[in-house]
Amino acid sequence: MKYGNVELHNVCSILEDDGTPGFGISRLPLEILPAINKGAAGMALMGTGCEIRGMLPPGGQAKVVLQAMGSNTTPPVVTVYHGCFCGQSVIANMEPTGIVIKIPDRIDMMSAISRDQGHPFDPRLVRVRLPPIHTLRILSIEGDLAYPEPQTTPSRKLLCYGSSITHGACAIAPEGTYAAQCARHLGCDLINLGFGGAAQMDRPIADHIAARDDWDLATFEMGINVRTWPLEQFRAAVQAFVGAVVAAQPDKPVFCIDLFTYFDDFEDPRTTAVGFREAVREIAAATGSGNVHYVDGRKLLVGPAGLRTDLVHPSDTGMQEIGHNLAEFISRTLGKL
Repeated sequence: MKYGNVELHNVCSILEDDGTPGFGISRLPLEILPAINKGAAGMALMGTGCEIRGMLPPGGQAKVVLQAMGSNTTPPVVTVYHGCFCGQSVIANMEPTGIVIKIPDRIDMMSAISRDQGHPFDPRLVRVRLPPIHTLRILSIEGDLAYPEPQTTPSRKLLCYGSSITHGACAIAPEGTYAAQCARHLGCDLINLGFGGAAQMDRPIADHIAARDDWDLATFEMGINVRTWPLEQFRAAVQAFVGAVVAAQPDKPVFCIDLFTYFDDFEDPRTTAVGFREAVREIAAATGSGNVHYVDGRKLLVGPAGLRTDLVHPSDTGMQEIGHNLAEFISRTLGKL
């Protein structure tokens, strides 16, 4: 969405005039938040995949002031990119944190490299990438930033829905999520609709995705947050979620991902989510659409070495593995994007 002279990428709504300085962001329209599960509504206010974007002219300068609204075990790292090149990594504090942005000294060389290598982002484009699993207030955006020019961002957009794994729990930097890694490998822009602990396939979220016209392909990661549900309840939720999107967007590729490798895969006998992978595969096939593809999560995160100690969430290494393998699967399925 446009906000003043900049673009707030992956942002549907802003929260302001609520008695708190600056404004917050939501990755979903505010009007649907009361209609979805409370966990997802809260997670929608976190900044995974969200960016402040703008063009900075020669000799120009900008300053963005952010404030973290809480803390957890993963620091709120903000990265500043110039196109595909990272220029700064800053931790947003619970006190106002100012980030000064200037044109890099080697911008002409960066532009030449980007043209030669076919980079999907123009290095003249400033991208302030927000932390995945933190709620921030944007206190101010000052300076010489202007709204992004045409052809400075990728022509294709990848939309990713899913759990905390898609959301990016435990990813240190914003670009460390598997969704961001996958988008990078594919040369796509990213719309991240991961909702940590709350991917319950809410129908209003499916309807929202179905109504959007700004994505070209999508991945739906389904299962880990509801692995204690009865199988038939899970099957019905997946069927309704996938069905709503495919009915509205029949020509767009959709990749249905079941559970990534996790602790239950190493228990004998298995104790939870029995039949969930089969349900996702069967529902994808039952659509009868050549644009709906099943993806076995165990082939994306191949072994347990990519997991953190909870044996659920991928480490940074695991995120990279998933992102690479998912991009390879999508490329093989669709042909080179």
